[in-house]
Amino acid sequence: MGCSIYSNFEKMEKETSRFNCKFSISQSFMNPTFLCIGTYRAGTTWLYSLLKEHPDIFLPDEKELMFFSHHYEKGIGWYKKFFESGRGCKCAGDISPTYLSSPEAAERISRHFPDIKLILSLRNPPDQVYSLYKLWLSRSYTDKDIRAVIEEEDEFLNNILYWKHLSRYLEFFDRKNILILFFEDLNKDPKAYLGQVYRFLGVEERYPESIYERRNQYRAPRNMALENIVTGTGDMLRRMRLLGLKSLLNRMGISEVIKKFNTANRQKGEMPEDVRERINDYVKQDKSDLEKFTGRDLSFWK
Repeated sequence: MGCSIYSNFEKMEKETSRFNCKFSISQSFMNPTFLCIGTYRAGTTWLYSLLKEHPDIFLPDEKELMFFSHHYEKGIGWYKKFFESGRGCKCAGDISPTYLSSPEAAERISRHFPDIKLILSLRNPPDQVYSLYKLWLSRSYTDKDIRAVIEEEDEFLNNILYWKHLSRYLEFFDRKNILILFFEDLNKDPKAYLGQVYRFLGVEERYPESIYERRNQYRAPRNMALENIVTGTGDMLRRMRLLGLKSLLNRMGISEVIKKFNTANRQKGEMPEDVRERINDYVKQDKSDLEKFTGRDLSFWK
């Protein structure tokens, strides 16, 4: 039974890929020219939405392809077909926050695209951890206290060692091809933040009103069973690597309508001070190294 269901999904995936990409072995591809490699909960959804509106920039319908971190065994041809529809655009990109902390991604990316441009958006480590934790709560990935989660789930603390992960990329890529941004600057001046990205990519600067819209904010579901169905479907399709089908469902907008209906009016709350101190102590040396490299005073991270 399970094999039959999976086979049907595979068939739908192939049909979806043909519809989106009109894929043919004989056709040339538009290779990605930039990647936004991280980090989680640092404005990447906002950036994806704005760049996707730009006429000279192509982004796949699926925001996080995660090829170099999670799907590399599918082969570079599988990855490139997501960009086939971008031929004619000035640049094309992939926004996958999983790449920054992936031990293998930097070398894999350089193997295929040694001159590609990289964008990092970094966030105050305690705020990043707390935002990710609240996301996990809202999706029923955990029901534990944050103190237990950050000790038991490696990715929470590993993700915020920004300098450790960035230094790995510097082994493979020129500094001039890496743009380092800070989420706090986005909150302060979205236009200036976006302008840095446009100039880095070499495209016309366009500032639609949507730059002031909040994206992917914390939301508390009214009904967790309904929430689990919505997020569980997307997670299942991602695990099965049926990204074309997932993209098609995203374009239909069904999940966003359900999420809007299923959102309760509750505040996010504050991170416990002892947890904030624990995280700040954990990243102290990494933060210092990042300050030295960027020349940016990060005393506002606390």
